[in-house]
Amino acid sequence: MMKRSSLRSQILFAAALACFAILSAQVTIRYLWTIPQFAELARYNDKLDLLRLKAAINAQLRKLQNFAYDNGVWDEVYQKAQSGDRQWFQQSFMIQRSLQKLSINGLYFYNNSGQLLAGMSIDNDGQLLDVKMLTQPSLMAKSLLIHPNEIVANQLKPITKTNFITINNAPAVVISQSLAPSNEIGPNAGTLVLWHYIDQQFISEMLPSAHDNIFIIPPEKVGNIANDISANLQTDDVQVKLHDKSLYLGILGIDNQLLLAIKVPQSPRLYDEELFNPALIAGIVVSIFTLFLLYLFISRKLVNPIRNLLKTISYVNFSNDYTARTNLTGHNEIHKLGRLIDRMFDLVERQQRKLTQKNQQLQNLSNTDALTGLANRRYLDEYLTALHSAGANRKQPLAMLVVDVDYFKRYNDFYGHALGDKVLQQVATTFQESTHRATDLVCRYGGEEFVLVLENTSKEEAVTVANHLCHAVEALGIPHQTSANTNVITISIGIAAKPADEIIECETLFAWADAALYIAKENGRNRYEIA
Repeated sequence: MMKRSSLRSQILFAAALACFAILSAQVTIRYLWTIPQFAELARYNDKLDLLRLKAAINAQLRKLQNFAYDNGVWDEVYQKAQSGDRQWFQQSFMIQRSLQKLSINGLYFYNNSGQLLAGMSIDNDGQLLDVKMLTQPSLMAKSLLIHPNEIVANQLKPITKTNFITINNAPAVVISQSLAPSNEIGPNAGTLVLWHYIDQQFISEMLPSAHDNIFIIPPEKVGNIANDISANLQTDDVQVKLHDKSLYLGILGIDNQLLLAIKVPQSPRLYDEELFNPALIAGIVVSIFTLFLLYLFISRKLVNPIRNLLKTISYVNFSNDYTARTNLTGHNEIHKLGRLIDRMFDLVERQQRKLTQKNQQLQNLSNTDALTGLANRRYLDEYLTALHSAGANRKQPLAMLVVDVDYFKRYNDFYGHALGDKVLQQVATTFQESTHRATDLVCRYGGEEFVLVLENTSKEEAVTVANHLCHAVEALGIPHQTSANTNVITISIGIAAKPADEIIECETLFAWADAALYIAKENGRNRYEIA
């Protein structure tokens, strides 16, 4: 029997104590730090999945809102709604193939008294649908229409509403847009209502590459998972809850109650959640047989890698910088763990980069006119605000050109909207080719109207640009048989300019240019006038 005081027993005791200490240290680190960090990263990744889904849904909703805005804030629609021209709305908008191509299920126009002017609904196969709650205003939920008092309360500016309801016993999103003139100021003329089913087709349009893994929980079943909802589309709060290895995003209905939920599978877990794993035990057994190299082994194979892991994870935890890597190249369990962490960080980094790119793409879409590729009115407002607030720009001359395509409504009526859209694209291209993209902004203001903002440009230089634009568009030689002046497409331009070191509000400059455009039209068109 081995004596306790013998060197062998002391060595064995020291070895056992060392093994116990190593085992305890490994288990403690794994239990108190590594596994919680991995679990937190996994929860963070689940949260990112929910945020990406919300961003994708909101992007799809913004497309519908932009479509409603483009067709609701339009002088001709505004005037026809005021006059109650049902036939015009029926002929201009109620086309089955157009609704199917635009990927919406229904489009309706109402006057400011809530009376239906025109409307149509189709299913996903393009077949006509009877939606009584939209065709019979007495059955419609009042909050879907925009009341004239709401426009008055909003300082006569247009209003857009988004609601989620059931249509023909299926969940749907409804976009309500007040009818307003192109200058966005005026009493309410009515409401444009469009709707789209929230179904697998909606998911496919929203996320073409991932729709097979995303499912919709319909209203009749949503009560079963009401307590497992991690987030609602209409709120910012996100609490990750897993149910059947899935995440659920809820959508509230018009009554602010849960209407439906979208089910997303949780991201795969790339780490081992077991406290004791074979790799850890194997490391302890090996350490017993390499007792005389214990210090070097622990220092080189365990302590340094663990410090690297802890340093990297701590840095990422506090800085949120997922470009950090452990760069462990060994072959033991700690190095493998480090490579798993590197893979997880790489995955999170790529997902963050994709999310940033998607957000940038969404921002670009919201600031770009879909037909011409030019900046839209929303971007123009932001651009003018930034331009006015920059002190250096306020000390430079500035010119603004408001351009209108002459007799464009006649052109559309005679040649059709398809050729009309092509004309707008050709005119837009001519404007871009005739200006300096680095300092000049060309945007489509609405319909056939364009606005050019020329930085560091005097009134004389603006006249030169306007003269060149008039000749360039006329030189395109686009036939226009119904023009009152010539037999080709022409433009009229209103010019307003501010000298250097003179402070003039951009809104005032635009008003002057718009007034000059009116004078150009009064004086025969195909010309420019200076405010």
